[in-house]
Amino acid sequence: MAENTARRRRRRSTAELERLETARRRRAAQLERERENERRIDEALGPFAEAAAAVESIEHKRDGRISALEEHLDRKLAELDRQKDAKTSEHYRRCDEVRVVAAAEIAEWRRVMSASVRQIRAADVTLSATAALLGLSVKAVTVLQRDSADDEAEATAQESTAPGKISGRVESSGADGATALDDGVEENTLYREDSE
Repeated sequence: MAENTARRRRRRSTAELERLETARRRRAAQLERERENERRIDEALGPFAEAAAAVESIEHKRDGRISALEEHLDRKLAELDRQKDAKTSEHYRRCDEVRVVAAAEIAEWRRVMSASVRQIRAADVTLSATAALLGLSVKAVTVLQRDSADDEAEATAQESTAPGKISGRVESSGADGATALDDGVEENTLYREDSE
């Protein structure tokens, strides 16, 4: 009986030892895996840190270059704005010059047209007939006639200040005035309506 008990104990001890050995080997394998994992992590951390530093450096350079480019663009745009303002001012100045020259030329030719109207009217041609002859409206002929009268009055005023020429100019003006009245009441009425 004692012998059986001893055998059982030995068997149990052997089984216990095997179980403990298995647990030890399992633990050793686990530790080896953990050491391998730590080695892999250490190997990965180095390149990662290097890459992160490189990315940060590149982003810093990128931001600096973009900032410099934007400042350069702002300077260029400001310069272009100044050039645009100068060109615009020059453009409007030239347009004004063209208008002034054209206005002077038009005024000169309108004086010629006014003189022609005055000459036609002096030939006892009615206002409406003058308009038809020239292909203008009665109103346009009236304006030209009024301009002609204004030009003549201005010329008379200038010559009246010069000594020795007063009487001759007044006579000429009187002749034109008499001709303008020869057309009758209807014509004078049209002239007054248009001038109003």
